[in-house]
Amino acid sequence: MTNLNLDLKLLENLCNAFGPSGHEHEAQKIVQEYGKKYADEVLHDGLGSVIFRKGKGGPKIMLAGHVDEIGFVITEIKKDGYLSFHQLGGWWDQTLLTQEVVISPLKSGEKIIGVIGAPPPHVLSAEDRNKVVTKEKMYIDIGCSSADEVKALGIQVGDPAVPHAIFRTMKRTRKEKKDDDKDAKEETREVTLGVAKAFDDRIGVFIVLEALRRISEKNISLPNEVFFVSSTQEEVGLRGAKTASQMIEPAIGFALDVDISGDSPGSEGLVQKMGKGVAISAGDGSMIPNPRLRKFVLDIAEEKKIKHQPSFLKAGGTDAGVIHLAGIGVPSLFLGIPTRYIHSHHGILDFDDVENAVQLLIEVLQKLDEETVKSFTSL
Repeated sequence: MTNLNLDLKLLENLCNAFGPSGHEHEAQKIVQEYGKKYADEVLHDGLGSVIFRKGKGGPKIMLAGHVDEIGFVITEIKKDGYLSFHQLGGWWDQTLLTQEVVISPLKSGEKIIGVIGAPPPHVLSAEDRNKVVTKEKMYIDIGCSSADEVKALGIQVGDPAVPHAIFRTMKRTRKEKKDDDKDAKEETREVTLGVAKAFDDRIGVFIVLEALRRISEKNISLPNEVFFVSSTQEEVGLRGAKTASQMIEPAIGFALDVDISGDSPGSEGLVQKMGKGVAISAGDGSMIPNPRLRKFVLDIAEEKKIKHQPSFLKAGGTDAGVIHLAGIGVPSLFLGIPTRYIHSHHGILDFDDVENAVQLLIEVLQKLDEETVKSFTSL
């Protein structure tokens, strides 16, 4: 097992914080308070992204993890006290029924827990019982019996909500051997797993902050100017990364995010798997990474013996999808943490992969000088 040096209390606070797309303030306060003591300067864009600058001179490097989580917005208060809602980010209908959500009323500020409901199967026809209940037929039940009761709680149309779920860890002992070595002996590995809402993408923000902290505490010298970004509104169109990259004008971009893990039933065909190392993406629905930058990162991972694996997604994307289009174009790369059950109330990941991502980033940053950066695009 990789020696973990992660501030898991920070990650717990980040994951438990309220912060759907467009309503990231609570989570960003945690980010700013933690990161400002390690940064040379704290910057903000107009969409609420928090940016920590470290170093001066040399090529500008942008590291982005998005702080927003998928959530909901209240769209109607019904006369019988139930609430209609719309999604903020992508939800699969089947993950929602009977799950709890937390509503944060703009008016009162006191959070309220509700349950996502729908007609029970006992009252449905045989035909309807065999159909998936769609979000449009669901509602949020907060225990009120009239619209007046709801309004007395301060809830109004436009109020945001997120999953109600608490961060926790699990320790497991696992026997495994290298996939590419048929003669390898089986080894025992002590595993620490995390379970939480909002790993997408508080884990990316966490990696950015961990890299910033270690570079500062170890007084690591960098040949560049690094911008550690906690971006906003990724789940609704990569918006914060777009405004932040316009502000920074980076020469190189990295997105840190969850990746879909290919090790659970039904996800066969995905090469990236939880516990196999940081995923170095070969492409997704939003971008094709600069191949020379990707090879540069892969070579460093090999040289430093940092556990890593390839990754590819046919659909979906990350903040790198807009960073690489900033200005006249920015060589960019997505580094991912394979995570089970993303876009649900409970994701699962392996902290060993997270530690490997932090270590790889720090090694890469130390080698991104002016000449190296130019080599990614020179002919």
